[in-house]
Amino acid sequence: MSRVHGLRAAVAAAALIAVGGMVNSASAQSTATASIDAIAFVQGLAPLTATGVNNLDFGIVPAGTPTAPSNLANQAGRFDITGEPSAALTVDFTLPTTLVGAGGSIPISFSTTDGLLWAPFPTTNTTFDPNVPFVTAIDGAGNLTVGISGTVSPPATTTTGNYTATITLTVSYL
Repeated sequence: MSRVHGLRAAVAAAALIAVGGMVNSASAQSTATASIDAIAFVQGLAPLTATGVNNLDFGIVPAGTPTAPSNLANQAGRFDITGEPSAALTVDFTLPTTLVGAGGSIPISFSTTDGLLWAPFPTTNTTFDPNVPFVTAIDGAGNLTVGISGTVSPPATTTTGNYTATITLTVSYL
């Protein structure tokens, strides 16, 4: 064997070993990932909604004269509530102590019978104390109508003008 031929054989062998080493060092993919969603349809309570539908309107009030609404169906504040039929809930008011207007402020008060529960509106109502949370239930069709009355007592020296305040209703399932 000639020296050139021997050198070629050695180079060829080295190249074969190098290629073989590269083949051996490359490996097949050994892991894979995938994902799915976990899904559940929950049959629970219907969403609870409350809508203010009528302002508490005292009408024209003579200064110096305590005044309450004379027609509850038309003048009492009213909220319509919808939710899970027959579900128990708590009705809770945040009530102002004054109305603010042109001449400053005038007192407003809420007695223990100024909360109104209509079933159905406007024909039949029962009263409750709006100053504390009240427990009741939505009717079998998923509806409830709640109202609020009160008394304003403008001093005799009150300036003519509009006076307002915000009444907030919060309802929560029990």
